[in-house]
Amino acid sequence: MSGSVTFEYDAEKNIVFTEDNWEIKTREDVDAFFVEYQKFFKGLNKKVYVISHIDGLLVRAKIAGYYGETARTTIGNYVLGFARWGTDDWARMTVRTTSLKVKLTVNIYDTREEAIHAIEEMKKAEEEEF
Repeated sequence: MSGSVTFEYDAEKNIVFTEDNWEIKTREDVDAFFVEYQKFFKGLNKKVYVISHIDGLLVRAKIAGYYGETARTTIGNYVLGFARWGTDDWARMTVRTTSLKVKLTVNIYDTREEAIHAIEEMKKAEEEEF
C-alpha cells in the first residue's frame, strides 16, 4: 500500500472527515485507495456526507480517468454529498483536474470550516427540496 486514509465519523452531523495521504500512480493504487473508503463506508451501513483533507493526496495524470470513474462509483454507492479542502496547490490541481475529467463537482475549499459550511448548505438545499 502506498498511502493511508484516516477516518473520523461525526454521527450527529452524519459527516465523515478524512485525511487522504496517498500518491496514486497506478490502477492498483486507485483500487487500494478506494478499498479503504469502501471498508469504512460498509461499516457505517448508511450514506454519509464526506469532507476530505487532500493536502497529502496526489493523483498522477496518467491514472486520473480511472481514479475519477472509481470515485464516481464510490460516491454513488455511499455518499450523500462531499467537499474537499486543502492549501497544497499541487493536490488541489490534481483533484480538480480529475474531478473535471469525469464531470464530478469540484468542491475544493481553503479551510475545513469552509468545507463544513458547504456541506451544511447542501443539507439545507436537500431539505428544501422535500
